[in-house]
Amino acid sequence: MDLDELGKLLQRMDGESYRAYKALAREAIRYAGFIARFTRIQGDPHAPPSVLEAIVPSGTHKLPSYLLSAYNRVPITDYIYRLLYSNLKSYSVKCGSGYSCFLGIPRPSPAMLPRSAVWIEENNIILRFYVGLPARGRRILGRTCYRLLYEKVPRALGFIHSLNDRVREIVEHINLYHDHRYIREYLKARGSIAFIADGSSLPRESSISDKPLKTCIPYNSPRELRVVIKLPSGKTVQGSVIPRGVVVITGGGYHGKTTLLESLVEAVYPHIKGDGREYVVSLEKTVYVQAEDGRVVSCVDISSFIEKLPKGLSTKCFSSLDASGSTSMASSLSEAVELGVDAILIDEDTSATNLLYKDRVMASLIPEEPIKTLAEQARSFVEKTGAGLVVVSSSSSAYLPVADLIVLMHNYTPKVVEKSKQIHGIEYYKLTEREFSPPARRVFRGIRDLLDLRAKGYKIVARYRGGRLFELDMKLNKRVVEKGQAVYAVYALKAVNRGMKGKTVSEISSLLDKMFEERGFSAFVDPVPPNLTWISGLDVVWALNRMYGAEFSKT
Repeated sequence: MDLDELGKLLQRMDGESYRAYKALAREAIRYAGFIARFTRIQGDPHAPPSVLEAIVPSGTHKLPSYLLSAYNRVPITDYIYRLLYSNLKSYSVKCGSGYSCFLGIPRPSPAMLPRSAVWIEENNIILRFYVGLPARGRRILGRTCYRLLYEKVPRALGFIHSLNDRVREIVEHINLYHDHRYIREYLKARGSIAFIADGSSLPRESSISDKPLKTCIPYNSPRELRVVIKLPSGKTVQGSVIPRGVVVITGGGYHGKTTLLESLVEAVYPHIKGDGREYVVSLEKTVYVQAEDGRVVSCVDISSFIEKLPKGLSTKCFSSLDASGSTSMASSLSEAVELGVDAILIDEDTSATNLLYKDRVMASLIPEEPIKTLAEQARSFVEKTGAGLVVVSSSSSAYLPVADLIVLMHNYTPKVVEKSKQIHGIEYYKLTEREFSPPARRVFRGIRDLLDLRAKGYKIVARYRGGRLFELDMKLNKRVVEKGQAVYAVYALKAVNRGMKGKTVSEISSLLDKMFEERGFSAFVDPVPPNLTWISGLDVVWALNRMYGAEFSKT
């Protein structure tokens, strides 16, 4: 159907009941240079907007085929996504009831990530976005809809005709992505877990902003950690390399300890130019572990941290619908080990401190303590798991004797502290070191009585037989940076519950990543909506571990 035929159809619909819009789902609309079709029609103007999918052939976008290769898929689609977002936003002007005349896709974070609104197939660019079909009340505004589809949509997508004029800028975007990946391989080859480039702007404007703080003190690496890396793009960067081992970050309040830690957990993703953290890089399986009072735990082996619980509760297959701070954190540590993570980041401010350390007075006062602290096991933990351990601690010296590196943050500037038996003449207390016992592996058995899953903002909402509702806030996982990742997790969890019973959690994580690599978002949902953002299988399992009704058993 060409645009003239579309105009005639919408003119006939003018004033009809809103459900007449369903006729558009059968039509392919021929625009100048691309074809679009509705893959979803909303039921009324107040319902989530309709979805329009446009297929842009190579003859229209004229981008060289090498830019569209699988090797470049993430950065090229990320670049196009940002153009699509800003253009749709500029043409989205409400014109009636509900979502009438809305045009848009979710706002992107500074991270370069695969998103379902832009995809590449055989050199074709696929664009998916929301369109609010206009109405007044429940009556169709046919002429308004024609202007929306005839004028605004092609104008909003007009940038696709000039993409070839942006090749230099696109290549710069792609190079930044591959520089990040190169630094990651550099870290792996040298047994390190993270890199922070000199000049990086780590602080954000505020807790609700992802923009860099303009007045911040740029990061400046201490001499002992400084390296120079020649990048594939031709650039050279200098900065700090954080070794794999026990790393303690200390310092006074408001001197940049937590800011550094949060920068490292988000550095699992490449970041766009201007973010300030473009050259902050962490290994891909770097996780942040904290206490989560009240979280659900299912058959997790926490026996290396906690034993001899009251009432004879087993800690080799610990389950709880309301875990305490210490048991929740012990569970998260064991779950991370099960998944074979590269590094674990811990901040004492968000931790169960009784699981982190205990001073000599309290150890003497409480002789029968079921908790074996992480400080006592830290050295063994790193050796047996291969995971780096980075701990922010400024209220206890417990980790200093076992630390491979001690970094003092002062006014956002790091300084390496020489390790010794005492600091400024004060000898610190050395705890008895204990052996860490890796947790037993678990097998997934299904989510009991689950009826439905959906995403609401950053939350996953589950509905069960008997009317029970359960909400899981994905923002508790600091690797989650976009709402679309919660939506993606919903579809991935449905796939896990349908077809992955009997598999270990590490097998589930790997299988999810393989499914995405082979089929993209269509591996989990068809037709594909515009609001999905990829997260790794590791993060989907993070959610699975916390789902009410999720059942596991030991292998």
